[in-house]
Amino acid sequence: MRYSLMCKSFTGSEVLDSEIVDVKLENNEVAFSQFPCRALITTERLPHGQRLDIILSFHEDTTDPMNFSFSMATEQWEKSNYVLMPGAVYNGNRFVSLPLPYPPYYEPPHNSPFTEAEVITSIPHLDMENRTSQISLLSGDMASPLCGFYDFNRQSGSVLLGTHQCGSYYTGFTVDEHQIDGKASFVLSVPGVRETSAYFFGDQNDGHGFRPDVTAPSQDTGAWFKQGQSLTLTVCVFHSQQISLPDFFKFVNSTKTTLESPNQFFNVPFYKAYTSIKEKYQKENYTEEGYYSVGTNWNIHQQCWQAGWIGGGMNSYPLLIEDSSEARERSLSTLRFIFSRLQHPSGWIFGMYGNGKFYGDGGDSNPDTILLVRKNADLLYFVLKQLFWLSDNYHSTTEFEQPVKALCDAFVRLFRKYGQLGQFIDMATEEIVVGNSAGACMAVGALALASEYFLSTEYRSVAEQLGEYYYNNYVIKGMLNGCPGEICQAPDSEAAFAMLESYVQLYETTHKSIWLTYAEETCEMAMTWVMSYDFVFPAHSTAAQRGVHSSGTVFANAQNKHSAPGICTLSGNSLLKLYRFTGKAKYLHDLHAIAHSLPQYVSLAEDPELTLEKQYLPPGYMNERVQTSDWEGKETVGEFLYGSNWPEVSMLLTFVEVPGVYVDFASRTLQVFDHVECLVTQWNEDSVSMEMYNPTAYSTMVTLLADERTDAQRVTHHYFACMKTVPLSAGERIQMELRK
Repeated sequence: MRYSLMCKSFTGSEVLDSEIVDVKLENNEVAFSQFPCRALITTERLPHGQRLDIILSFHEDTTDPMNFSFSMATEQWEKSNYVLMPGAVYNGNRFVSLPLPYPPYYEPPHNSPFTEAEVITSIPHLDMENRTSQISLLSGDMASPLCGFYDFNRQSGSVLLGTHQCGSYYTGFTVDEHQIDGKASFVLSVPGVRETSAYFFGDQNDGHGFRPDVTAPSQDTGAWFKQGQSLTLTVCVFHSQQISLPDFFKFVNSTKTTLESPNQFFNVPFYKAYTSIKEKYQKENYTEEGYYSVGTNWNIHQQCWQAGWIGGGMNSYPLLIEDSSEARERSLSTLRFIFSRLQHPSGWIFGMYGNGKFYGDGGDSNPDTILLVRKNADLLYFVLKQLFWLSDNYHSTTEFEQPVKALCDAFVRLFRKYGQLGQFIDMATEEIVVGNSAGACMAVGALALASEYFLSTEYRSVAEQLGEYYYNNYVIKGMLNGCPGEICQAPDSEAAFAMLESYVQLYETTHKSIWLTYAEETCEMAMTWVMSYDFVFPAHSTAAQRGVHSSGTVFANAQNKHSAPGICTLSGNSLLKLYRFTGKAKYLHDLHAIAHSLPQYVSLAEDPELTLEKQYLPPGYMNERVQTSDWEGKETVGEFLYGSNWPEVSMLLTFVEVPGVYVDFASRTLQVFDHVECLVTQWNEDSVSMEMYNPTAYSTMVTLLADERTDAQRVTHHYFACMKTVPLSAGERIQMELRK
């Protein structure tokens, strides 16, 4: 591996001049001849790597804006190497890239839905051919400020880690590949400058409309430095040998917080966030036709009904099991509406519906029977959870069982016919029209759950076969993609977390250790999408003024480059179950990051959230944008958009599936997820004495789960009723005892 330091000067984002000096990873001093600066390097050994603090000092004023870089380069490069930039680039994003308008839908020729290469829009990617290509991002474009690669031939992994900010400048990361020469470099720069072009998503100046474009003019530039000024760039370089690709993801997750860790914070308790959204749902999300909508503007059919994905048939689940009156009845009404009005004769559920009309998922020019299969996989999974709860609580489920079974059978027929589920199908003909995607992977968990509910060995068998299919074709290759219906086959976090959920459910159903192994491997990939640090937002931005913590938010996908509150659309309780199955506390910490982050993004009557449209979000609204990237323009960083979005469903699910305080008596483990402080004062054989404090400005109702993780039946499909609740006023401190 070759290491070097580089200075560049710029006119705008165009390079004027550059100078590169090779260095070794040891204490030394480097002088530049073409730039008025020198670099003092101090090193520190770390497990699997080294830390470098590079002090750049200027002995004259700079004559042009410039930046400074550290480069890690290899001259044994092969295109097969796996390139990772967390939350942005997976396997180099090596797909066929097309300049498709938004929302993109690319259907391959009728005779080749499986043989055509995967398609992405014009997003950052390395080239599929033998040529030179580059990906250049700012730190805020990624979930963690690092880049790296895995070498399949040498079974080794390398990571270049920095801080997301150096001084007052955001850093930048570049992967520069020369396939013909067998060379590649991984570069950390300050200030980050995307040279010449940068990724932009919006109305394009070339007249080609609203779309993603990786060739948009870059607005970045270098910085002016004065005589006597200095800047310290901190870099970590890590290498690991004799590892697999799943090990590489684990390696990345173990190193990503070396320089920047999340800060502890308390602001909005789970209960306050939940009740605000629930009240909003009762006022604005229940339609006259008798179902919970996914949005509030019913003049737009996408906000009326969409199966699964952003909440259709999922939003009724938390309200069904938590409420005991109107919200529960409306949840039941939603289930009835789905299966009496939205089910196609083939058994599939229409993807979109609004005001008496069905709509397909393939755009206006396609039939209304085109379905994003992921939508029905999500729907089936959460409908089965609701059937389990109804059955366990002595409610009749007879009216739902045949139509739900018909949906299960539709999945089985599709798999038997093709050996996969594809990404888009035509419900009427049951043909796969777009394949090459892991988008429908939630069907694994759904059919596993169905095998328990209907006592069906066939459903279980198909679930296991699908589990192997997704592992061999996607997980083992480090590529989970295509869950959102408007990113083509780009990598995304939703597929990663849906796959995790499915493997956890499959293990819970079968108790076969292979599915637990697959779940743990998938978890490492999923967690690379979760922001590992607190981004420093621009001081004037809404996020900065609200004191927003970005750690624990989840990057959406490689096309839509915003982070978001929560997982679309899950609570992440699969991580709680992973802890129960393995005893590894890291999974509790992973869940804490995601769940604890969520409530701060709920707009409250007492603290409404201001948006770019200069309107306040109404109470109970959550927007999906956590903007650390300038993919929609530099003015959007740290700002929020107006509108009601799917994170509301993630928050509802979190309240009923993630206990505010979790106690495992088997290992005497206490984990707080909610915005309260809790301290164990004494462990007893059958109880634990605790002190609990509410540091927030809101009264709350804290849920507590007393668990014995070795009891496999204690936490399964639903367990909200097993949680105890404790009222806690704002600023109140109490002593309490929690019994098993």
